[in-house]
Amino acid sequence: MSQRNIQAASVSSSPIPNREECIALMAKLRMPEHIMQHSFKVCDLALTLARLCLMRTYPISLEKVEAGALLHDIAKSKCLEENCHHAIVGADIVRLYGYHEIAPIVEQHVNISKADILACPNESILVNYADKRVLHTSVVSLDERFKDLINRYGKTPEHKKSLEERWKLYKELEERLCHILQQDISALIV
Repeated sequence: MSQRNIQAASVSSSPIPNREECIALMAKLRMPEHIMQHSFKVCDLALTLARLCLMRTYPISLEKVEAGALLHDIAKSKCLEENCHHAIVGADIVRLYGYHEIAPIVEQHVNISKADILACPNESILVNYADKRVLHTSVVSLDERFKDLINRYGKTPEHKKSLEERWKLYKELEERLCHILQQDISALIV
């Protein structure tokens, strides 16, 4: 990981940063305001889902969900400038600050697999799914979010096809979450 634009890390004594520590790290790394606002909205949604999971007795850590959601795009602007993978660089940054339990959530917030759907729910999946439901600062349907992703990032036929395949997986994840939580998530959060 390039150390350029990353200020000296002060390693935390706590493996999970609280909200104030996350916001301080966002500020220290000069996260742009619009990405911060997106992260706050992802956090709100992910916490809503986490609380619903807890009501169904799934062992979800609200602290991990909150920190993972707030920090999921910690490297987004850096990687847009430097053409790197923001989830991987973001996980490296989070590890650099001593938040090793949050790094996997940051690293896994972009992609999903069939195995992830079967492992659902967990903190990583909830943050990942919430991120796919938040377009900028608005909670939208998966259809609206993926149409936007395809328009912005589907520059080649291969990449467009990859995004369309991921869209199908996220629809499966949404169905699984609805089944687990015994309610229509789309109706609940749109």
